[in-house]
Amino acid sequence: MISSNRLISGIRPTGELHVGNYYGALKGLVEQQERYDARYFIADIHSLTTHPKPDDLRGFVIGTARNYLAGGLDPERCTLYVQSSLAAEICELHTYLSMVMPLGELLRVPTFKEKAKRHPDNVNYGLVGYPVLMAADILLFKSQTVMVGDDQLVHLELAREIARRFNQLYGDVFPEPQPLLDNAARIPSLSGAGKMSKSDGAAAYVSLQDDRAAVGEKTRKALSDPLRGYRSQPGHPTAEGCNVFRLHTFFTGESERAAIAGACRAAGIGCVECKERLADSFSAVIEPFRERHMRLSEDDAVDILRIGRDKARESARSVIAEVRQAMGLLML
Repeated sequence: MISSNRLISGIRPTGELHVGNYYGALKGLVEQQERYDARYFIADIHSLTTHPKPDDLRGFVIGTARNYLAGGLDPERCTLYVQSSLAAEICELHTYLSMVMPLGELLRVPTFKEKAKRHPDNVNYGLVGYPVLMAADILLFKSQTVMVGDDQLVHLELAREIARRFNQLYGDVFPEPQPLLDNAARIPSLSGAGKMSKSDGAAAYVSLQDDRAAVGEKTRKALSDPLRGYRSQPGHPTAEGCNVFRLHTFFTGESERAAIAGACRAAGIGCVECKERLADSFSAVIEPFRERHMRLSEDDAVDILRIGRDKARESARSVIAEVRQAMGLLML
């Protein structure tokens, strides 16, 4: 049974997804749509702080919608929309909330200070005001729960503080949203160097768009057990001892994984066969995704985003009306 508790989470508009993204973000969103009154938005306004090219941004938004729908988001079970499709409501609330948030506190936010230090030539107001815009995303629907990663907890605490300050000035309008940590799994790279990431090159990750041949080729080149030089030697099938086995812990069922571990320790199977089984496990995730993705056109995704926009806008306008009234804005 879906709870009446309203949950919200933002999705970055990016390109292709890999299996690390599936476990790191998408899987959790799919699970939570069964438990909450879930609203998921593609955060295209937030992405403007880095000045993406307009054509790239539009393509990423539609591509992201297709990817997440193919990955299991169900428009019958959640509301999926683009942040900019509610720009009037979000930006209006952002303006009101900015009136209760001291500038000094925003300038002391650790993530802002880090980005300003790393990119001193791109310290714009949008970067400083990012937490206020995030608060508007959340409070626009009186969301009670926010699905976030560890890196966003400081921003969520600011959203809670903004809600408290607004309520102190204008009455109890907003609930203080609570975090739901997404517990994103850090899927290791095929190379064994850190987590799986597109920035390390195509050989380091398995894309959700890869066909069976590409999955097999990439997996065959994955780093395995550095201490096992020959097929006749016993292996070390632990997360610390073998990168391929560590990947098995995420993608292969427990009973099969136990059988692989036993055979590896007894030198009953070699790294080649172990990698073939991992490729099968990858494909069990990828193939259903690819089939759904191929059936879902760009027009289908746009239609679903428009439906989500209309559903979200109805409740957003109701909250905006309440906020205006609480603040004494006549809006004649």
